[in-house]
Amino acid sequence: MQTLWSLLAYAGTVAMAVALIGVFVRHRYRVWFFFALFLGVSLLCTLLMLCWPRVFYTRDFWQGKENALNLLRFAMALELAYRTFRAFPGARATLRWVLLFVLATTLLAVIAVSGGAGDFRSFMADLQPRVLNGSIWLFTAIAALILWYRLPVDPFHKAVLMSYVPFLLAFTVSMSAWAKLEAGTATIWQRNWFVTHPYQLAYLALMIHWSYAAWRRAEEPARPPELRTEMGEPISA
Repeated sequence: MQTLWSLLAYAGTVAMAVALIGVFVRHRYRVWFFFALFLGVSLLCTLLMLCWPRVFYTRDFWQGKENALNLLRFAMALELAYRTFRAFPGARATLRWVLLFVLATTLLAVIAVSGGAGDFRSFMADLQPRVLNGSIWLFTAIAALILWYRLPVDPFHKAVLMSYVPFLLAFTVSMSAWAKLEAGTATIWQRNWFVTHPYQLAYLALMIHWSYAAWRRAEEPARPPELRTEMGEPISA
């Protein structure tokens, strides 16, 4: 089981690197800066843990990594909202109130547990799932308003958004399961294969999907049909 765990971990890391390279080669960092930064920080932390496990594969480093990624997730969502809704004042006004509600609710949920024990298990069982739930609701609210107002969305944004919300749900379930199993060390994580392996497979599928989305050529904008004059000469619509 440990061999499969290692293979899935390395495969996910390679797929993430492919996605990050594609984001820069296709210049997609220009349309979603914080997504590129999220991939870069994730890849760097993962490489550190894989290459120097005695130094970086620890509770403190993993917890610090997740805190940094939590901030980047919210930054990703807010940047996506800004880029999608900025040209639509009516939809933007609705979005503003929805985002304030989700952010305030998440903050209150975090404050409610932040006064408790600050150990690793409390972080996994209480704090991290609440932060993840907040990011899920944030992305879901943005997607729902996009559908409600039928707003045009960049295909790359859509590919990431539609795949990331289901993964975050799976990640939240895995975190809760790890906490109940007292997953405090890497050894325990690897031993509980019925929790880690489904999560790793979902993570690998997500990275492969993001790699495809990052490397896919930009879609050509639809061209209006040609109009013809009475003389038969085509002109642009």
